[in-house]
Amino acid sequence: MSNKLLKTYRTMYEQCFIPIFIKDDYDTETLLQGCRLAGINAIEYTLRRQDARDMIPNLKSRYGDLVVSVGSTLDSAKIVSKMSKQSPQLMTLDEIASCGVDGFVSMIPWSLRSINQFSKTHIVIPSGETLGECLMQMDAGAHFIKMSGMDLDFVKKCRAIPTFGFCPIFVTGGITLERIPFAFEAGAVLVASGFDVILSGISALGLTPETVCGRLLEFRESARSARNRKYPVLCDAKRLCDEEWLEILPHYHPF
Repeated sequence: MSNKLLKTYRTMYEQCFIPIFIKDDYDTETLLQGCRLAGINAIEYTLRRQDARDMIPNLKSRYGDLVVSVGSTLDSAKIVSKMSKQSPQLMTLDEIASCGVDGFVSMIPWSLRSINQFSKTHIVIPSGETLGECLMQMDAGAHFIKMSGMDLDFVKKCRAIPTFGFCPIFVTGGITLERIPFAFEAGAVLVASGFDVILSGISALGLTPETVCGRLLEFRESARSARNRKYPVLCDAKRLCDEEWLEILPHYHPF
């Protein structure tokens, strides 16, 4: 594992909350400016967003210090090739990697072969649908396992005593301010929300970076507070060197 990969992993982990660019009516530039104002260092930009094919190759050149993960990835070049006829923003894993991004997120599991290939250079976050699948994907090199915020019982099961708490869980989907504490209490170590949730009730018309910034700060601080309550050992973790920091993580990690 490279020092750069560990730095990316730690940046995402310490931010605690990741904003997701999904398919919505919000202006991309306004959202990005809001992220910068809020001091957001890591985002997820999904292939559901119709400008993804244009934006993703430019994000790292414009914001070199920003950790960019690409979401809604499909682990099949054959399927991407076919489906891109109706969803032209789709890209293969190799195409995405060539854009210089830092990580991949998927709403479905990945093959162990792909996890093993890309996890050496990128943060890889596939979904897990069974305990066995979570274990195999982590063993292949995945850094987190993505789960839906609507199924916190499965999150609890993955972090329960019989599993020895091995699984680092990234919870997305319906993660409102009110649900953030429940996600961490269930066992999440990282959460994310789309801007449709972050900016719920706010019109795209007249949206300002300052408004985006204010909502992001609320979500990030709520996540940090909830995680610190669940995992007190992480409260002062920023001051630790990498080796000490990895040692206190309450789950398996591939470093």
